[in-house]
Amino acid sequence: MSWLEAIWPWIFSGGAFVVVLGVVVLFHEFGHYITAKLFGITVEVFSVGFGPRIWGVRRGGTDYRVSWVPLGGYVKLKGETAEESTPLDPGDLLARPRWQRFLVFVMGAVFNLVTAYVIIAAIMLTGVEEPAYPMQPPVVGEVEAESQAMTAGIQAGDRIVSFGGKEVATWKDLEFLILVSPGQTKEVILDRGGQRIVTSLAIGTDRRHGVGVATIGPATGVLVGEVQPGRPAAEAGLQRGDRIVSIGGTPITTLARVFRAIQGSAGVPLTFVIERDGATIEKVITPVKDGERGIIGFVPTYPTVVRAYPLGEALVRAFWKNVEDAGQAFTTLRMLVTRELSLRTVSGPIGLYLASGAVAAEGLSYFLKFIAFVSLQLGIINLLPLPPLDGGHIFTITIEGIIRRDLSIRVKERVMQAGLILLLMFMGTVIYLDISKLFQR
Repeated sequence: MSWLEAIWPWIFSGGAFVVVLGVVVLFHEFGHYITAKLFGITVEVFSVGFGPRIWGVRRGGTDYRVSWVPLGGYVKLKGETAEESTPLDPGDLLARPRWQRFLVFVMGAVFNLVTAYVIIAAIMLTGVEEPAYPMQPPVVGEVEAESQAMTAGIQAGDRIVSFGGKEVATWKDLEFLILVSPGQTKEVILDRGGQRIVTSLAIGTDRRHGVGVATIGPATGVLVGEVQPGRPAAEAGLQRGDRIVSIGGTPITTLARVFRAIQGSAGVPLTFVIERDGATIEKVITPVKDGERGIIGFVPTYPTVVRAYPLGEALVRAFWKNVEDAGQAFTTLRMLVTRELSLRTVSGPIGLYLASGAVAAEGLSYFLKFIAFVSLQLGIINLLPLPPLDGGHIFTITIEGIIRRDLSIRVKERVMQAGLILLLMFMGTVIYLDISKLFQR
């Protein structure tokens, strides 16, 4: 493997990371910018990127610039603080009515929500390739040997009716509930041949990410996804879209079977039976050792379907998709506050960097859906009433509107300082956990 092949995944992930941040942050800042301009507030700087200015033009009192660090961008409004504001200058932010300042701060998050909605609507309109199983009923295809699910008496063919008192209609519903239930024991109601069975299922915990682990899965079949150059899978000629029939004589119906067959067989030749364009092909591939496990260098994935919707239905479905994702985000936030979920479930910049590259490698539609997801999360987080987030400013303006007077500059400064310290501590913890995840398996 050449040095370029070795560092290419990091370069690719870096490029994807820049695109994700660029889209979500610039649209966020554009929301602040366009609202301020409409109200006649002076926008001193609109920067693509951070740090020293590389190039730019000045128009209408605004320096439109490109800066050295390509991680999003920012908007600088005139008179954002009492020290910068001149009472007689109507272009200052603090010189404007509270309702205008409220809208300036809230429109950043609104533009993030709109961005997420537009991207999802466009994908649904043009057609998106996605795994088929998440929208299917949660009928168990496989139960991991010696797992909590096997102890609970769950069997292949069982239909999961409810989990923890909540009805589940699809695998997507079930997987989310398992994800946010690490270390908990939940009542599960099964339908087995028309008979209702009630059991208790203990949910394991992923040590790296602190989320719940499913020990059951759908029987969907498995396809070859991304194939890494220079690895045994690529050298043997595996291609994206190949259906894996068996590995070492074991029929393959779930991702778990793929991982079990490969990870415990480092240095052992395995016979892969695959199906490609209707033909059956055999390939012998020897997993190489990576730490304590065997790998062959490909990403297994589920069979997919392409769904496209007419304009009206696409707009409606996109709306409810974002409402559903927002609901899951608020559920996650609530569980973090109540300590039902570990902070390890939160990803910081390093986690976003790695996820950006992994999702981009799966294809454009997956990458666009990921950008929409990140944009939605950013919009929600920025509305939290915590200084120095936009939500902190919105909360302060709302309080001032209720009491019909401005809070003192001293009080605002102390609140801002406390909020900044808490935010820095939180980000420092998340980044530390991101780094620790890199060294856990």
